[in-house]
Amino acid sequence: MKEYSKGSIIEQYEKSCSIMYQATLDGDYKRNNKEGAKLLKIFKYFEQNRELAYECISEMLSSENVVVRTKAAAYCLALNERTEIAEMVLKEIAENESNGIFGFNAKMTLQVWEKNGYLKIYQ
Repeated sequence: MKEYSKGSIIEQYEKSCSIMYQATLDGDYKRNNKEGAKLLKIFKYFEQNRELAYECISEMLSSENVVVRTKAAAYCLALNERTEIAEMVLKEIAENESNGIFGFNAKMTLQVWEKNGYLKIYQ
């Protein structure tokens, strides 16, 4: 498994989520999925390296990019860490009408969490 540093992870998330943001608006699901696959590898790394995950996610939660923040909050729920903070972040994103589809994504993430009591990032 590839080794990651906090800096490289944050940089990758900012880059990939910027691409995903635009790809979502453009309806370019292939590009979105390609970037998502990169981030899934890092999430799997987070599962094995919880201390690094905590450090990275803490920073990602305050990103200017709504996609980064949504992913970070979802990761908190999936890892069962700082769930109250994650819920607050997702509610804030969901309630801000200017977030459009990204607010809807946050709302759906919260609904799955509340219904199931857990969140899976992958099958």
